[in-house]
Amino acid sequence: MRRSWLDWLTDLVDAAPGPRWLVYGASLAIWTLLTAVIGWSAAIRPFPDVVLSPVLAPMFAIILLWSKQVLDRVAMRSLEALSPALDLDATAIDELARELRRTPPGWASLAVPLGLAAGVAGVLANPVGWELRQGDPAGVWALTIIASCASLIAALGFGVHAVHQLRLVDDIHRRSVTIDLFRLEPLYAFARLTSLTGMTLVGIVVGGTFVVWLVVPNLEFAPTDIVTFGFLLLVAVACFIVPLLGLHDRIEAEKDRRLAEAQATLAASLAEVRRRIAAGDMDGAAKVNDAVAAANTGVLVVTRTSTWPWRAETLRGFLSAVFLPVLLWFVITLLGRLLPA
Repeated sequence: MRRSWLDWLTDLVDAAPGPRWLVYGASLAIWTLLTAVIGWSAAIRPFPDVVLSPVLAPMFAIILLWSKQVLDRVAMRSLEALSPALDLDATAIDELARELRRTPPGWASLAVPLGLAAGVAGVLANPVGWELRQGDPAGVWALTIIASCASLIAALGFGVHAVHQLRLVDDIHRRSVTIDLFRLEPLYAFARLTSLTGMTLVGIVVGGTFVVWLVVPNLEFAPTDIVTFGFLLLVAVACFIVPLLGLHDRIEAEKDRRLAEAQATLAASLAEVRRRIAAGDMDGAAKVNDAVAAANTGVLVVTRTSTWPWRAETLRGFLSAVFLPVLLWFVITLLGRLLPA
């Protein structure tokens, strides 16, 4: 099985001595020192000030790579929790585990030229936003462009991996899961992965915006920025719900089948009661009433079974994580407009 550059890079981090946070922290510290030294030598910033833009972009890339690894670990736990409901042997489940961690090489390779093009174009189109000036040395421009490209390549790589992973989740639900209406708990396993993927997307966008706002306190968002945020919220919701829709449909179909069976049993029990009453067998009819009560309970149990493949707390946590930051941003923005400076 071919490995993508994203798989190779994250495996390299895992193979390094020490925890991930230390590896990523050391990498960011080395990069920050390099950009600072070049900035000081070129007299762009007096010692010990640091140009922040070329540092924030790699930080964004590191967060994305780290998030990819965390989500992969959640995917492994989800697959393990789902395994009792899978119609697969151990070998096939191991193959699924490898596929969930993998990023298709072709997709990942496409992220590189697109990220490079967007990164270069972003810096050249808005050098002031990257704290660049026309007379700055070529080395400073090069480091800034590298930082911009790294962040966008990582973002595209993360997106490609998330799409592949969530598509695979949907495929597992549609093809490999055995539905037992009275044992739904294992089927909720991947809801944690899909919700965390959406929450990660929102967290990165909101957190990145907050950091930029700290660096540029007078920053104002254009209407296009608001539209972009709204679109990303929709994408986050889609990351949570869309991979689970196939499983929802299958649970709903099983619920319909079970409900038809339960209603048929109830109808047969009621028919038997009527027959015995008509025959004057009141004692026999009274005994059948227990069967009627049991059949009616079966109908109620099936009717009240939820067909959405997630726990209530998972849904509440996702909605809170996605929409609370938006609400806070709206309130802060509204207060900033209404209250005097």
